[in-house]
Amino acid sequence: MILTCPECSARYVVDPNALRPNGRVVRCAKCKASWKEQAPDDATPVVDAAEADGPVSPDENPPASAAPAADTTVPDTPPQDAAPDTGAALEDDFALQRARRKKRPRPLPKGSNLPALQDHKHGNMKWGWYSLAAFIAALVSSFLIFQSTISHVWPPSQHLYEMLGMTDHVLNGGQKTPEKEPEIPLSEQFKIGDTVPTKTVSGGLVTLKVEGTLVNLTDETRSLPLLKISLLDAQGQILRDWTFKADAATAAPDEKVSFSTSLPNPPEDAARISVTFAPRN
Repeated sequence: MILTCPECSARYVVDPNALRPNGRVVRCAKCKASWKEQAPDDATPVVDAAEADGPVSPDENPPASAAPAADTTVPDTPPQDAAPDTGAALEDDFALQRARRKKRPRPLPKGSNLPALQDHKHGNMKWGWYSLAAFIAALVSSFLIFQSTISHVWPPSQHLYEMLGMTDHVLNGGQKTPEKEPEIPLSEQFKIGDTVPTKTVSGGLVTLKVEGTLVNLTDETRSLPLLKISLLDAQGQILRDWTFKADAATAAPDEKVSFSTSLPNPPEDAARISVTFAPRN
């Protein structure tokens, strides 16, 4: 038979024999409401479990004897013809099972040939770390191997290489970075001597002529530097100066090369002449 909760209209399939002979106080498993359900007639059929599993048709009306009582209140005392029992028995919660229940997935039986689903999350994370490590290793290796190219394209990176102690890094062809030789002062490579200034007058034009020699003091043939002449007054102030080249472009070891230069209309208050090496560019 089918019972219907008077409060929430939940429907339950029960065995009519559970309500005989005098009816029972039942409780809804959904809303916890309690009511007195009268015992059904003897002719009320028993519903099979197979029928209980199926849905109940909306327009299917249960027998009049199976309908819940109109009065939904639970009486304080059992009826006079009830069988003698304790108070707990009168308030016995009749375990009603709902017609429909959520089906729970059953575990696979042992020996099943279905493939188990594998969790690839851990494997993906592991490969991600491997990829990151490989990328960092490739980046560091490129930074070390292509030092020359990186330093040429981005000069500030050379400071980082110096901090890492990589100034002697091997370059192309297995050769180390060539080191610049310290510059030797010109005064240690050449010597200016035999300076002789003379004045000549031609057609009312005064010309100052300065002659001298330049000696190569090294043991190698070297290019001769530019020379500079300055005219100074009595206080040492420069009145005029100019640069010029020696008579030859190079000088062999211990070779003496002469030079000569002239200046028309020199300052009349020039008191001294200075011959030096012109500054390097």
